[in-house]
Amino acid sequence: DAGHPLLAATLPLAGGDGVVLTGRLSLAAQPWLADHAVLGTVLVPGTAFVELAVRAGDQAGCPALEELTLSAPLVLREQDAVAIQVAVGGPDDEGRRELTIHSRPEGRDEWTAHAAGVLAPAAAAEPAGLAEWPPAGAEPVDVTGFYDTLAASGFGYGPAFRGLRAAWRAGEEVYAEVALPEQQQAGAFGLHPALLDAALHALGLRDGETGPRLPFAWTGVTLHAAGAAALRVRLRPGIGDAVAVDVADATGAPVASVAGLVLRPVSAEQLRGPDGGDSLFHVEWTPIPVPETTGGRYAVIGPDPLGLVAGLGSAGTVESYVDLADLGRSTEDTGEEPQFVFSAIRHSPQPKDRAGFALDLVRAWLADDRFSTARLVLVTRGAVGAVDGDRVPDLTAAPVWGLLRSAQFENPGRLVLVDLDDEDPRSAALLGAVASGEPQLALRDGRALAARLVRAGSSELLRVPAEGNWRLDTTGPGTLENLALLPNPLPETLEPGHVRVAIRAAGMNFRDVLIGLGMYPGEPIMGIEGAGVVLECGEGVTGLKPGDKVLGFFPGSFGPRSVADQRMLAKMPEGWSFSEAASVPIVFLTAYYGLVDLAGLRAGESVLIHAGAGGVGMAAIQLARHLGAEVYATASPGKWDVLRASGLDDAHLASSRTTGFAELFREASGGRGVDVVLNALTQEFVDASFALMPRGGRFLEMGKADVRDAGDVAAAHPGVAYQAFDLVEAGPDRIRELFTEVIALFEAGALTPLPVRTWDVRRAPEAFRFVSQAKHVGKVVLTMPSCFGPGTVLITGGTGALGGLLARRLVTGHGVRDLVLLSRRGPDAPGAAEL
Repeated sequence: DAGHPLLAATLPLAGGDGVVLTGRLSLAAQPWLADHAVLGTVLVPGTAFVELAVRAGDQAGCPALEELTLSAPLVLREQDAVAIQVAVGGPDDEGRRELTIHSRPEGRDEWTAHAAGVLAPAAAAEPAGLAEWPPAGAEPVDVTGFYDTLAASGFGYGPAFRGLRAAWRAGEEVYAEVALPEQQQAGAFGLHPALLDAALHALGLRDGETGPRLPFAWTGVTLHAAGAAALRVRLRPGIGDAVAVDVADATGAPVASVAGLVLRPVSAEQLRGPDGGDSLFHVEWTPIPVPETTGGRYAVIGPDPLGLVAGLGSAGTVESYVDLADLGRSTEDTGEEPQFVFSAIRHSPQPKDRAGFALDLVRAWLADDRFSTARLVLVTRGAVGAVDGDRVPDLTAAPVWGLLRSAQFENPGRLVLVDLDDEDPRSAALLGAVASGEPQLALRDGRALAARLVRAGSSELLRVPAEGNWRLDTTGPGTLENLALLPNPLPETLEPGHVRVAIRAAGMNFRDVLIGLGMYPGEPIMGIEGAGVVLECGEGVTGLKPGDKVLGFFPGSFGPRSVADQRMLAKMPEGWSFSEAASVPIVFLTAYYGLVDLAGLRAGESVLIHAGAGGVGMAAIQLARHLGAEVYATASPGKWDVLRASGLDDAHLASSRTTGFAELFREASGGRGVDVVLNALTQEFVDASFALMPRGGRFLEMGKADVRDAGDVAAAHPGVAYQAFDLVEAGPDRIRELFTEVIALFEAGALTPLPVRTWDVRRAPEAFRFVSQAKHVGKVVLTMPSCFGPGTVLITGGTGALGGLLARRLVTGHGVRDLVLLSRRGPDAPGAAEL
């Protein structure tokens, strides 16, 4: 038994001279903690960590708390309990011991570090005390209404912490009397945390105190006497910005001393807790094990646009039926009921029509006793976003999921929802998934995923800094595990011709992966392109104003804010999403600059585009076909369908994994070869490409890993003009013109945005690994965490209790200034006028 109200047990560490003290905190077990609320959040006070550390020091024979630094707040929620662990290490040569304090919500695996410090064996000499009281020359301070003033600034102290009784000032020193309420028992504590916290409240009486501030770092803490219920306190300037604290009992005898206490400002964002708020949940799709399935009888009803019959054919007997009635007649004739009945949700551009079809089918299924033991599996493709990067192309089927979830709750065990990806359904994966018993499933890359409700902060998300601007960067090159969101201060004043933009989405390029791995030359910054909303324009900016949606080139675009030269930006075309716009600048301007400006590609000429399924490759194919050129392209065989979808036949596509493309394209061109090469390959692939230019031509090198000398190339391959290039060489003025020319082609329908896969920037490591493995087609885009821009927010049910709370939160917490509250009774609803 630890013999302490906050601690339950003391355990010696095996194999060493350390000790661990454990306990459990909750508002039910320690209700007085609920009286310590800061900015609307109940926190364990910093003085409680001091109490825990001092108690651990007594247990380890080190009564002096030499230093204690608090790293994260410990938030207590009404229904939750947290386990706490105070760990004391073995002594060093001088007897000092390191100390850490961690917590873990019950039912969770992750521990959060809250404090770290050092305990010492020798306590400071006992000070003289505060026998003269009140001190001579000290001026009394009226503390009437003191706690009401604190509440207005964010400190919602309840009775247990409202201990300040009187105060005096003498120069830079503040004196105070504090006491615990009668119902609080002080004797079991060394120094009750509520009492010591109340002693620090008098700091609010100092001149110049503004905003909520909480203890951050303690030094030289010594407890001289235990169990005090009333205190005399002196607060005086310490070293630097620290405050020294002298604490005595009601007779003036020393109780405790603090050589230095440093406080720091605190924001509501910092008090959300380490996981972003335990009360917030979201749906996460989690891989599940699936049973093996052998044999069985299955049925597919209705049209089969997803290839279900073919996909299930290898797993058992699969029969196709026109509709449910047709299946019912067969069941009556044979007396055999299928184990699973599959139906693809019929395609329709109208969500209402698709939901109506699903509703009619489900109603008929549930009303037919012939299928009482079978399960109806309704199948969609691309209707839900199950993993980061899902494009959800079939949004009109998404309402079907919402409708059928309700049907599942009302009829458990009768219905299954499955969403497929772009791959053909595989019998083992699909049947194993539905046989798992899960009601809602998604198949991605052959894996079965099930929907789970998880705490919003339990996923492995990069932590967003609580304050200030930030951007994605690396804490150290060499591994993608070092990716982090780091502070990125921006200039407060804009230079002439520059624009401040709120980034909504940012395009990823392979250079970003190389930067993360430390393989890119120089000291580049991750993120160079994106799309967002203009916030501010510097002197001399024309054609742009705050509120305009723009795309373009931004330094450090993997963050919420950036500043850019106006010449590197363009207005977004109407109807584009931010993700689409962010995918355009690098790939389309690079393709246009290379093929038009440098190569001068003309109608009737031929061009070889390497890595044709990549971003620049796909953009270049579109552009070259628009220019009237004959296009040859390479890609990995798994991506040939992408080239075919771009308009190339099999005679004009080849593998980028071997040099066999040279012979294939030589034959296809009748020995003429090509006039232009747009290259992204290296070594023998470059040489094979030169061999495809027997009549000379223009060879444009985009890569950085195998740049050749133009003179050497010309000598070895007469007539071949070799040029390595980078878009940045075009310069801001030409880039501005390129935007105008390229966007005009989009608006004319000659070009279309590429396929896009998106990741939240907080999941950047996953996106970087995806790009590094060359899995993507088209473009990968990172989106910024949701924020509310200058527009209007509409809340349906906005005058109800929940709607009113949401409206207030949007105004006070997110800066929203334009709200529309929609409800049946409108302004006549109770409480509408107050809202």
